[in-house]
Amino acid sequence: MQLNPAILHIFGGLKTCIMKRNMKKLFYLLISASMLISCQNANEYTIKGTVANPDFEGTSVYLQEMTDDAMVTTDTAVVENGRFSFRGAADAARLRFILLDESVAPRQENRIPVLLEPGTLKVVFDSVVTVSGSKVNEAYTDFRSKQRALGLQIRELVERYNSAQASGTVTEELEVETNARYDSISKQMTDLNFNFIKENIGNDLGQYSFMASSSMFEPEQQREILDLADDDFKSKKNIQRVIKRLENLEKVAIGQKFVDFTLKDPEGNDVSLSDYAGQGKYVLVDFWAAWCAPCRQEMPNLVAAYDRYKSKGFEVVGVSFDQDRSQWLDGISQMNMTWPQMSDLMYWDSPVVDLYAIQGIPHTILLDKEGMIIEKNLRGEALLAKLKELMP
Repeated sequence: MQLNPAILHIFGGLKTCIMKRNMKKLFYLLISASMLISCQNANEYTIKGTVANPDFEGTSVYLQEMTDDAMVTTDTAVVENGRFSFRGAADAARLRFILLDESVAPRQENRIPVLLEPGTLKVVFDSVVTVSGSKVNEAYTDFRSKQRALGLQIRELVERYNSAQASGTVTEELEVETNARYDSISKQMTDLNFNFIKENIGNDLGQYSFMASSSMFEPEQQREILDLADDDFKSKKNIQRVIKRLENLEKVAIGQKFVDFTLKDPEGNDVSLSDYAGQGKYVLVDFWAAWCAPCRQEMPNLVAAYDRYKSKGFEVVGVSFDQDRSQWLDGISQMNMTWPQMSDLMYWDSPVVDLYAIQGIPHTILLDKEGMIIEKNLRGEALLAKLKELMP
């Protein structure tokens, strides 16, 4: 059969068109597959770890996620020839923790936080733990290194002082020098934490660091950091507590009227702060506990102040954060605390802790005759000087 050349031309053109269309389709399929593989690779993370201590050989390494209630293991590896690895997909940077077997060397630094993000991270467990492979993780490693150096300075300072105390060679000059040096190092530590967190509050490592160390900051610093944080972070349970504390702190600031509460006296009767505050006397509210060594150290000063000014219109109200009734009562007796006392024996779970935004004891609040807060945390000579000013 003879085919018409025109027909052949049409079919030939059609064939070419079909072939071109199929090739174009194949081209797009290849591009799509390539892009998919590229996206998958872009989301993949690898953690390559080494462990210097041979005692960990053959033991498990855990990749964990921190939830509101506990640490949850999301992956497990094994140390082989001093190495371990994790691999997976991460659509966004997420905080995870790498944990070595704590039964092998419980005192060693066995858990380290990492910001899990696409790419390769290298983690080295040696005398110190380092993480490299991303800008944020390396910044955190540097931050921890500086923290460690300051911590060692504090330890050396304390050891030096304790040694002098044990040998009976503590002098007034050493006391002054030790206190000044301690204050200086503490400020450096606070500044270090504040600057790292402020720069990294937008990522999980910065947010984790704030949750772990927020109590070291002044309220103004806490507010400054929180102003930079996103709503998801501020909605977390622990951060909501910080925010609530800041709100409460404003309610019990100098110049505000006292906030009332009711607890039990040593006989088990209900007693309120308003039974004493705002009743025409200057009132010092002393938050303390029998187990608190600094409270015991300060108590003779408070006893002396009370004995000197109670006849001039000065009252003290003790609010204890004890949890054992007998220890609370023994503390009152042993330290000759003859002023009114109250407690709910709930330790740091007492609602009063949050109500007055208390982060440590001893903590004192001085009220005027109308119950207005006029000073906080007066101790020793500073308290006596203030009382002399108020009640000459």
